[in-house]
Amino acid sequence: MKGSTGAGTKAQWLASTFLALATAGTATMAPAVAQAQAQTFSFNIPQKSIRAAMNDIVRVTGIDVVFAETPAASRTGNAVRGSMTAGQAVEMLLAGSGLTYRFSNATTVQIYDPAAPRAGLAGGTDGAIALDTVDVTGDRLPAPYAGGLIATGGGLGVLGERSVMDTPFTVTNYTSKLIQEQGAQSVADVVRNDPAIRNVDPTNVGNANYFLVRGVQVGNGAIAYQGLFGIAPNSQSTLAGIERVEILKGPGAFIGGISPSGVGAVINLVPKRAGDTPLTNLTTIYMSDAQFGGHLDVGRRFGAANELGVRANLYYRDGDTPIAQQSQELLNGTVGVDYRGEKFRWSLDFGHQVLNTDRMNNTVTPAACNAAICPPIAKAPAPTHAWVSPWNYSDFTDTYGLATAEYDFAPNWTAYAKAGFDTTDWDQLVQAGTNLQTNGNFTATTSRYLIDISRRSGETGVRGEFDTGPLNHKVTLAANTYIFDRSQANQPSGAFALPVSASNIYNPAFVAEPTVPFMVPAQQSSITFTSYAVSDTLSVLDERIQLTLGLRQQYVHVENYSIATGAQTSLNDSDALTPMIGLVVKPWENVSLYASYAEGLTAGVVVPTTYANGGEVLPPYVTKQYEAGVKVDWGKLLTTVSLFHTTQQSGIANLATNTFTADGETVYRGLEFDVAGEIRPDLRVLGGFVLLDAENTRTANGTYDGKTPTGTPDYTANLGLEWDPFFLKNLTLTGRLNATGAAWANSINNQKLPAWTTFDFGARYAFEREGGKPVIVQANLINAFNKGYWTVYPGFGLLYPSEARTFQISTTFQF
Repeated sequence: MKGSTGAGTKAQWLASTFLALATAGTATMAPAVAQAQAQTFSFNIPQKSIRAAMNDIVRVTGIDVVFAETPAASRTGNAVRGSMTAGQAVEMLLAGSGLTYRFSNATTVQIYDPAAPRAGLAGGTDGAIALDTVDVTGDRLPAPYAGGLIATGGGLGVLGERSVMDTPFTVTNYTSKLIQEQGAQSVADVVRNDPAIRNVDPTNVGNANYFLVRGVQVGNGAIAYQGLFGIAPNSQSTLAGIERVEILKGPGAFIGGISPSGVGAVINLVPKRAGDTPLTNLTTIYMSDAQFGGHLDVGRRFGAANELGVRANLYYRDGDTPIAQQSQELLNGTVGVDYRGEKFRWSLDFGHQVLNTDRMNNTVTPAACNAAICPPIAKAPAPTHAWVSPWNYSDFTDTYGLATAEYDFAPNWTAYAKAGFDTTDWDQLVQAGTNLQTNGNFTATTSRYLIDISRRSGETGVRGEFDTGPLNHKVTLAANTYIFDRSQANQPSGAFALPVSASNIYNPAFVAEPTVPFMVPAQQSSITFTSYAVSDTLSVLDERIQLTLGLRQQYVHVENYSIATGAQTSLNDSDALTPMIGLVVKPWENVSLYASYAEGLTAGVVVPTTYANGGEVLPPYVTKQYEAGVKVDWGKLLTTVSLFHTTQQSGIANLATNTFTADGETVYRGLEFDVAGEIRPDLRVLGGFVLLDAENTRTANGTYDGKTPTGTPDYTANLGLEWDPFFLKNLTLTGRLNATGAAWANSINNQKLPAWTTFDFGARYAFEREGGKPVIVQANLINAFNKGYWTVYPGFGLLYPSEARTFQISTTFQF
């Protein structure tokens, strides 16, 4: 495989390192419970559900909590205020609820119903509830919701952790349980569960991931890692070392700063942390057509109070994919180290990823047309069909790291800082298509991409809480920066000019592999984002009314250079003040009414080289969103209904002149419904729908006013179910429907792409072992009926073929 030299050596080195961790001693020293009970903390927790309040206690104390996901978890607990130990806080919360607790060790408290049947929760407590336990770990992640597929809260950038019910936006926080059980390899695998999100490009085929969120484009470069942009791999983010995928829909300029690649959402990755229980998991993997691999996950904590943790992950697979004559190699290794002190906490994360793909299907643009003459779009080829020459390849290598630190310098006040980097080596020799005719004919143009990308980002700030009379204030002051440097080699020319040839997507005509000269990338652009943020969340009546006000002043500095001469070709400085306002009102404990206004600012996109003005960087653009909705926690079902209105400055592809320029704005209006949780103990649901109305406005001379932006469907819907059948213990069956409405392939709206629906199925079975943890076998089938369809890169009009039917089976051994 091209570009993969050294990957095997790296895999062997990483494997030996992680296996050494796996065989390390598992014994940890636990201090006396009495010693843990002696430490006092300051609490200010209003009346709320026991589940939500326990998350607040975890955030303050860092203890672990294990309790059962039963209706009792949704009961309203008592307010917890004052200076007290962790045990006293739990006792105050549970008083009168019918639940009780015990410390199984210094850092783990078990909550149980003494009237429940004997079940033997870890630690051996009479009456403890063993089924469907929820682990709230010491890394301070909010607890999973009923069913375990989503969490009760997540990170909101500079605002810190927030419960879903306290967040004035539509948010979804996908858990490690979902990632593991669905065999998700990348962010694209996870977001396919979300009714508001569609993958633009096929999942895991070797190109960069792009997403459509409520019609608005988001690129993989905009994915945050621990709240920072510029850390996650630039093209495709593998999830071997990721605990959760958190999604906030809509522009998040205030939450995380300027977005490097689209403002349709903020997608945040939460890295894994070692728990107090030693962990060693080995998963063997097979994927169609003939890919084999494995995933090793090792976690240990050390120290008298388990204050130091190490979590290491190694994922490797290689072989043929479902696409004809295509093969792929993926290596991802991560190590996370964290320290949990009484007042001081820090963490270090490091990762390395290699993604090499031979014969990667690329994009094709539809034939140029006008209002009078416009040929229909060619029918999408079979997803397993390859229409590029066999020598096409795509190689990406990313090395990334992040350091974070927090210090509680006063009661209810924390200072924090984090900084990280990512370097990307991008090497591609690929054919892209233009002028696609109804009969499948197109022009194949070969391009060589030799690109080096360096990204660095950092953030520092202070979060605190205080009261002024009846008002409670949660305030944040923060500053961050993001630096993006890109170097690229010129396209070969003269005697080494790359081929341009006629072909057909159904019956491709291949050309001989070109000879590519040695090239060295030269600086192409340098972008610096700097911003300063301030916010205040004011609340009254035990947080039943919350108003969040935020401002972020942002500065953008862009320098473009000539690759050939090195001379600076343009310089642009701009700034914007992006506000955010959010209101949450809770007329009842389980109901949140919310409304919000937010703005986003993103760097101007780089025009693809398939256009005559390819390489041009468009000016930064602003997105504005109004949203209002209602969230209801029914006990074991969480539902959200939201209305949104988003406006974004837009770009238009003119196929007649083969140019892409900034032109007008796009308005997106819609209704979204989301549901997650348990319908009954043996049946879980995850899904919803979006009804979307989008149109272009204020375009030059009104040419495209009233037209629907390319690639924007009028509806999207998902329905995912998990069923534990009564006829066979330890078996779970899964299924998911993914429906997407029709979309336009061009700006003048006379080339339409039909609606499409796909189905995914799965099953898993746990083999019980006497004296040992179960062995879990799971199988997943994506796009079960091999449905062929086109998706469109928003604005650009680039057509992507659909994902091929993919079968995956894995076996997980827990030691």
